[in-house]
Amino acid sequence: HMKNRLLIFAAIILLSISLQAQESKEQKYNGKIGLTFSSFGENDFIRFKNVEGSASYLGESFYTIGINYIKPLNNWLEIESGIEYSKHHITVEPNLPPDMDNSPYKADFSILNIPISVRANFLKYFFVNGGLMLDLELGNSNPADNQTGIGALLGVAAKYDFNFGASVFINPYLKAHSLLPFSGEKYHQRLMEDGIRIGITFNLDKVY
Repeated sequence: HMKNRLLIFAAIILLSISLQAQESKEQKYNGKIGLTFSSFGENDFIRFKNVEGSASYLGESFYTIGINYIKPLNNWLEIESGIEYSKHHITVEPNLPPDMDNSPYKADFSILNIPISVRANFLKYFFVNGGLMLDLELGNSNPADNQTGIGALLGVAAKYDFNFGASVFINPYLKAHSLLPFSGEKYHQRLMEDGIRIGITFNLDKVY
């Protein structure tokens, strides 16, 4: 009798999972659209090879605002893209001869970012995300190397889905900007960024 009960219990669980997966797939068919804000981390420049006599660039702060779209591939895998605007503040420490002004000074620059990443959802309340991004530096205010190029991102997140169609998430991440720079600088500087992204999305199936 115990074996039969276990088999019935297992069948009920499998049926529940199947129904939940079908319901989840139906609810997410049109995807989600949302807003994000990123900050609360560090932004610093690195070179893959040290260059003697160069200035130092120290990250001070940054923020990013974005619009994102999430399209499901199946019940646990999604593609995320969008457009983001970032503002970075840094301190420059010149490396000049003693008879010249070596005083540190502040600088800032902006990047337009188009990420294409994959989300893998697990345990209902979590996902990992990773992918590539197109970086477009705006203007010529960056005293370091231009960050226009192809970068990469990786993160892990906790999320909560509300019944009325909204979802919120908090997403610690790492970004490496301009891993493949479009400029031809030798020993190119890459902007490395770690932070926390906060977002809210809305299920389009609840709208249409």
